[in-house]
Amino acid sequence: MDGATRSGAMRRGDRSPHSRPLPQAARIRSRPRPLSSRLAAVSGPNFALRSAGRACGRVPAGGPFVLCGRRLVARKPITEPSDARFREALDAMPHKVWVVRTEGPAVYYNAAMRAFAGAALDLADRPSRERALIHPDDLPRFVAARDAGQRSGRPWSVEVRLRRRDGVSRWHRVDVSVLRLAGRSEAWLVTATDIDDLQRAVADARHSEERLRLAAEAAQLGIYSFDLDSQEHVWSPELKDIFGLPETAAPPPHVLECIHPDDRPRFEALRRASLDPQGEGSFQDEHRILRPDGSVRWVLVRGRVAFAGEGASRRPVRGLGLVLDVTNRKTAEQMLAQSEARYRTLVENASDIVAMLALDGRILSVNPAIHRILGYTPEEVIGRTLAEFVPADQMPMQYVMLDRKLKGEPSTRYDLEVITKGGQRRVLEVSSRLVFDDAGLPAAVHSVARDISERKEAEARQRLLVGELQHRTRNLLAVIQAIATGTLGDHPDYETFVGRLHALAHAQEFVAAGPQGGVPLRGLVDAELAPFGTRVAVSGEDIVVGGSFAQAFALVVHELATNALKHGAFSVPDGHVRIEWRVAAGGGEPQLEIAWIERGGPPVRAPAAAGFGSRLMAALGEPRLDFAADGFEYRLSVPLAEATRVAQEPAGALARQGRPPGGT
Repeated sequence: MDGATRSGAMRRGDRSPHSRPLPQAARIRSRPRPLSSRLAAVSGPNFALRSAGRACGRVPAGGPFVLCGRRLVARKPITEPSDARFREALDAMPHKVWVVRTEGPAVYYNAAMRAFAGAALDLADRPSRERALIHPDDLPRFVAARDAGQRSGRPWSVEVRLRRRDGVSRWHRVDVSVLRLAGRSEAWLVTATDIDDLQRAVADARHSEERLRLAAEAAQLGIYSFDLDSQEHVWSPELKDIFGLPETAAPPPHVLECIHPDDRPRFEALRRASLDPQGEGSFQDEHRILRPDGSVRWVLVRGRVAFAGEGASRRPVRGLGLVLDVTNRKTAEQMLAQSEARYRTLVENASDIVAMLALDGRILSVNPAIHRILGYTPEEVIGRTLAEFVPADQMPMQYVMLDRKLKGEPSTRYDLEVITKGGQRRVLEVSSRLVFDDAGLPAAVHSVARDISERKEAEARQRLLVGELQHRTRNLLAVIQAIATGTLGDHPDYETFVGRLHALAHAQEFVAAGPQGGVPLRGLVDAELAPFGTRVAVSGEDIVVGGSFAQAFALVVHELATNALKHGAFSVPDGHVRIEWRVAAGGGEPQLEIAWIERGGPPVRAPAAAGFGSRLMAALGEPRLDFAADGFEYRLSVPLAEATRVAQEPAGALARQGRPPGGT
């Protein structure tokens, strides 16, 4: 919009970029700036975009782009959006955006494209989709441009009519960036800008400048015109609004001052080229403008210059142009860059293997962590199948997990053995989920694998040591029982002592077999009360308690059962016991609350003196004993953290209670 001059005389009107008489506006061609014209290459399965332009300049702190010469370059890969805010931004755009593999299906369509094309996007193959989407008169030109772009490996664009879902065709500017992986063209990032209103505006301008102005107003397009001979410069109200100027304001005397400083050199070069008598007289650029309030907006400018004379006397005389505010589109691009940059940073620096696999097991991408764990570089495994790195006896598990995901399970977690480059076996803990295409169909498997080989080896050593410890403990308890038999065989409390010894032995077995020294509370209770069958009702959450608590509580349960058998509910045929527990959050530290409730037994009364059993119960948490008329009740409250803590040694407090004298 800043007019250049071909001579010193013309500099007096340096306010607009082009020269062409308004009656000849029909010659204006519309070529909107592509969404990704600055993006050139990709790396990895999630396409990392880099510049094919000049060396990079300053990098704004935390910004999503690097300024490379006159180009903005995304710092991050392009992939199907996973960031909800970015997806919402893309879906809110009027521009149509999609990603399609060069030799395969489309990966992503935004909401605008889905709403525009409808069922045509679901056709099985590319030729069918192209025939359904593109006007038959424009299809040969589109195919020629596509094939030329694929051969050259460079961004390409074409203007064609796209068919809407209701059959109506509208003109679009289609811009395509070729995304590469390891030097190969892998996919295209495509944007389609609806220029139908602009095209109609240009056609209307053949008949009337007023009709052009009205059409541009309806399409929210700014219009500028200039005459270098009369020095007349005209801006439409819409253009003034884009630049943040009042409708009554005059066009700026020097539009170059309204251009962002970083974009001025390119703008000036393009402006001078459009005024060159030896050139075509066209101007097209996408750049930032500075508004009076200090805000920055992105605009797409397209114009045409008219020349007078022939040969050496040919000179620019007037021009006409259209301006479109594309700030929203640029904001979406930046959100894409920012979201994908975070993902790229996480993946590239992850200590675990992060991979994308096709449904047939082919490795589509993998991060550098694979080299540290398995010895392979990413380039050595991409394109090969998982079966080449996994022992044959492990593949059935892989198929089972894939089938579970295909049947609807959100994710699966399992252990998988793999073979390193050196031939050793490593154990990986794999967590994976399906990745779906835009049609909602499974397209790939995203997996995160952690090397747990050392942990598995440590667990094996621990199991060996615990097994040996358990064996020695059983031998020790057997020796103690033999000594008690020989010493206390005729003592009236002999059976009580042996019962307690067996309860302790049961608890020790559970401690040894439990996960990392823990004991499932339900399993412990069921084992201790198994002889009473259906006369016992057990209910409670699945809780794993620590070894110290388990041994102490096993003795308590044994005492309760023994007393119930002698004096309480188990002493009569119709008596029964209900044992239940729950975690109570309350207002402070979570508590594990356990209740033993006897019903249907004879009347009970409190003992005259506290025996070993009473002292045993009192040593664990905060117990409450109730000798009610309808049955005995025992309630225990203990901090959950204390109950679930893995003890380093047995409950010494219980061992120091003294010799069991009998009684409760």
